[in-house]
Amino acid sequence: IGPLYGAEKFRAASGGFSTAIHSLLWVAYEKKIFNKYGVDVEYIALESGTTGMQTLLANEVQVLFSTGALGITANLQGADVTIVAGGINFIPNKLVVRPEIKSAEDLKGKTVAISRFGSASDYATQVALEKIGLNPKQVTIVQVGGNLTRFAALNSGAVHATLLNEPLATMAIQKHRMNSLIDLAESGVAFPQNCFMVKRSYLETSRPKIANFMKAVLEGYATLKRDKMLAVQLIKKYIRVNDEEAGIAYDYYVAKHGDGVLSLPDRRGLEFIISQVAKDNPKGKGQTPESLRLLEASVLEEIKRSGFMDKVK
Repeated sequence: IGPLYGAEKFRAASGGFSTAIHSLLWVAYEKKIFNKYGVDVEYIALESGTTGMQTLLANEVQVLFSTGALGITANLQGADVTIVAGGINFIPNKLVVRPEIKSAEDLKGKTVAISRFGSASDYATQVALEKIGLNPKQVTIVQVGGNLTRFAALNSGAVHATLLNEPLATMAIQKHRMNSLIDLAESGVAFPQNCFMVKRSYLETSRPKIANFMKAVLEGYATLKRDKMLAVQLIKKYIRVNDEEAGIAYDYYVAKHGDGVLSLPDRRGLEFIISQVAKDNPKGKGQTPESLRLLEASVLEEIKRSGFMDKVK
């Protein structure tokens, strides 16, 4: 790509940005990798994926990196959201509880925090409760906000349990004597935790721009793998943790699980969300990832066929 002339503004948002997998965007933005591919990106960090989806549907952002669950609920309402790449394709959370709670039985009748109803944290919390033998109706589920807000609510005793990701889960357990009742990463449940979503109508008119955006993200990922020190600096800056905690987050999200960005989310995870949504929304009954046109493999396939990944590695 030659020099950048007159690139039009392009907005990309993280919905629920407090996990280190979002460093895929941070590094491409901070290191001007987007500009290298001719995309003048304005990056927006949003605490809530729900807000992110609203901005995508309103054409205020062109790409949203958040949970695929939001794409499903949007398309059931008639939207045209599609997923062009993945991120984390499982539930990277532990169900963390106050020190006085030692078992599932102790959690009955207590308050469990999620970010928003219909969010990834909502569906994942239902999975966690069922896996430890509780009906979600046996607890009080409250909307509190993003990971950092829920972490603070748990520490203050305002709630008794919440799902936390790394490094917050390790911090809660080691520094605040909290307990973990289940690690959902080990549950085997496929889940579209993070993926890159665009509107199909935008993809049809601006496909080269989306392809170049994804090339920058993939080069950013290769950069993170090569330069842990840079990644740790970015994680510290965006989620305000110390060196040790940023290192935990890097090892988990980038070093161990970052390859999710090279593929689409697992279809089973999308089917799982559709089945959960269908319990309350009749429009979800009988739907599939295909009927909702949720997956668009062609962007990543084209990039891979061009030999691009070998070049950036």
